[in-house]
Amino acid sequence: MIKRSFPGKVALVTGGGGQFGRVLCQTLSQRGCKLIVGDCDLTRARETAAGVQGLALGLDVTDTAMWINAASSARDLFGPVDYVFHCAHQHEEGRTTDESARLWATQIAALEIAQEACGADLARTRGTHVVFVSNAAWIPDGARPLWSAAEAAKRHWHKAQITGHRGVLSTLIAYDVPPPKAGKTSPDEIAAATLWALSRGTHDAFVPGGFGVASFCRRAAR
Repeated sequence: MIKRSFPGKVALVTGGGGQFGRVLCQTLSQRGCKLIVGDCDLTRARETAAGVQGLALGLDVTDTAMWINAASSARDLFGPVDYVFHCAHQHEEGRTTDESARLWATQIAALEIAQEACGADLARTRGTHVVFVSNAAWIPDGARPLWSAAEAAKRHWHKAQITGHRGVLSTLIAYDVPPPKAGKTSPDEIAAATLWALSRGTHDAFVPGGFGVASFCRRAAR
């Protein structure tokens, strides 16, 4: 099978200097995307950008001015943004319920700021935000210790929608909560599953972590 491609699409990736962000940038580049690589560590962003012929920018996802600059830079260099991939903080996990809740709140806040900066472009391109969550979305439930990533993420996402964040068109990718380390899905498999969901026009994709997800991701990569 031919892999899904996105020729000429413009993607802004936050956390692009991190392990997963870098893999996602490489996957997007291989499939034709033009890339803006954002990271709070500009050196790491440049390292990623150099390998994908993209533009590196310093980007703190809680800073409105930096988001506006990223959107403007993308527009000037490549054209209006088609996708914003939120990879910053996706690798973090809270040790307590409060820490997990704060991480999730940061992701929601970053999404809102990004919508202010990129919303007009996304409306023009019919694009979307893609939000990755892992342990940041999982608040342990003693009665249900195997509560899945998908269900935990849905619970928080729907709560965010109810509290007034309905204006943001987004895709939510949830994964790897809380499988043992040996069972984690690899970054390239997650990236492939994400692009599979986007190629289908899916705006609510839940990729549960742990058991069975690796084979699903491998099929999606074809």
